[in-house]
Amino acid sequence: MNGSRAGAGAPATWLSCCNQSGVPPPEPPEGPRVVQAAVLGVLSLLVLFGVLFLGGGLLLRAQGLTAMLVSERRASRETEPGGASGGEDDS
Repeated sequence: MNGSRAGAGAPATWLSCCNQSGVPPPEPPEGPRVVQAAVLGVLSLLVLFGVLFLGGGLLLRAQGLTAMLVSERRASRETEPGGASGGEDDS
């Protein structure tokens, strides 16, 4: 059993022995993985809802512009002479 403990502690001893830069070896992350997963999930949801919100706004704007263009096109056809009896069929 002593041999297994020495084997497990050997990498840490090697790191502290051979670390010439004076910087301590990196430590594992302090926060639990559950908290990190929860924060990542919340951030992902915020990004998703932001994209949906912006995309929905762009769709509504595009629909409004399309409706404006259609109404202007209809108005221009009505003002042209012979526009109502032209070669195009609306139905």
